[in-house]
Amino acid sequence: MTAVDISDVTPQVPMEQVTISINITTALNISAFAARQKVNGLVLSEVGTGIGGDTPSLVVERQRILWRVPLFLSLPSKGRIGQVGSIDVDAHTGEVLADAKTLKEIGDHAERLAAGSSI
Repeated sequence: MTAVDISDVTPQVPMEQVTISINITTALNISAFAARQKVNGLVLSEVGTGIGGDTPSLVVERQRILWRVPLFLSLPSKGRIGQVGSIDVDAHTGEVLADAKTLKEIGDHAERLAAGSSI
């Protein structure tokens, strides 16, 4: 099952029960697999090795539908260390929504995580 992130929706008062119904009919031109491949290619070429995408979640925003690909750092000697960020891919156009700042933050986070894992 694919997760749908509705983080834009926040109840205004504390509630014990919330019912959310969403009906969207649309064609997704990019699959979760293709979105993950696009992100992995970008991260490999712009950030480096050791960082890879995991299973994307479908995110419904007001203006578009995205695949959110979580990124994890793995080291050969330690395996998966932890999440270093995520990158979105437009599910209609295939556009990877990551600028230079985002890629730098992912790389910086990976470096900090790798340095801390040697303790």
